[in-house]
Amino acid sequence: MNEPKHNYPPRAEFFNQPFEPPFGLKNPHSQTIFSSMGRKFFKAKWQPAFVAGAQVREISVAGVKLVVSTNFQNITSNQTPLIMMIPGWLGNVESTYVLSGAYALWRDGFNVARINLRDHGDTAHLNSGLFHSALINEVVGLVKALKDEFPQAPAGLIGYSMGGNFALRIAKQIPELTTLAVCPALSPEETMLKISNNIIYEQYFMRKWRALWSKKETAFPQLYNFQDAMNLSSITSMTDYFVKYHTEYTNTDDYFAAYDLSNGALEGVMAKILAAGDDPIIPAKHYSNLPDSISLDWVNRGGHGAFLENWQFESWCDRYSCAFFNQALTGKRNLVS
Repeated sequence: MNEPKHNYPPRAEFFNQPFEPPFGLKNPHSQTIFSSMGRKFFKAKWQPAFVAGAQVREISVAGVKLVVSTNFQNITSNQTPLIMMIPGWLGNVESTYVLSGAYALWRDGFNVARINLRDHGDTAHLNSGLFHSALINEVVGLVKALKDEFPQAPAGLIGYSMGGNFALRIAKQIPELTTLAVCPALSPEETMLKISNNIIYEQYFMRKWRALWSKKETAFPQLYNFQDAMNLSSITSMTDYFVKYHTEYTNTDDYFAAYDLSNGALEGVMAKILAAGDDPIIPAKHYSNLPDSISLDWVNRGGHGAFLENWQFESWCDRYSCAFFNQALTGKRNLVS
């Protein structure tokens, strides 16, 4: 697949050589699936201590309770940069890709805050209202609140997939953030269609969405009854049902339009996008017409946000993120190769 034609700024200095997956992990589906499932079964040695050492905090903002997990440096100066992280749709602060990215950043000297979007990560009981992807004000408020805790320190934001969509929308409202979006879902409709065309991905997301609805119904039985929805057989029918009965939008097209970033919505937004040409969920054509304010780093392989560089399931994206934020926030050069 060819790189999209786009007059974006030159690749950052740290972007030394393109990522190339090892033998056996060149298939984009292998990359994507092993990134999620493989790292769940073969946990890194650092993971238990890192998770246990995090401070789990409930923060009220914009009338909503949201949960973050923070790992701060033992000795923090007022100039220690803060990196905030937003998982993808139905992911959470303990998703494998979020944990590995957070650990790499923390080990590199950053303060790290992993954000659960509403209802994500076993937080369905905290708010009576259901999450949907067009909700942005509460996440903007949370990012501002976290940033204000370190008023003298530079701040960065990284989002993955749908979290990348959130990160880019937040960057539009908080332009001083240094923002990185990894394989962001720019067109919600086309992303859903890509998911629906692959039975493995479709069943994966349907199972997670049903589980969330079940938790919501258990927490608020007087408000929700998802019995009929549990029998829906496709991600498209579940989306249509959800929009009709549980959002303020008249139809699914209006809902998608509320957070679609593919048609000029990113004009003037300063951010970096890391994308893979073989991404099985985000079509490459979405990156063809980005505004000049968006800097794109394009890699031919990597799957959907995976970029696994060995059979220990370590992600090149984590090293890339460290190098990106080091250069942008501390002035250090840390070449990714």
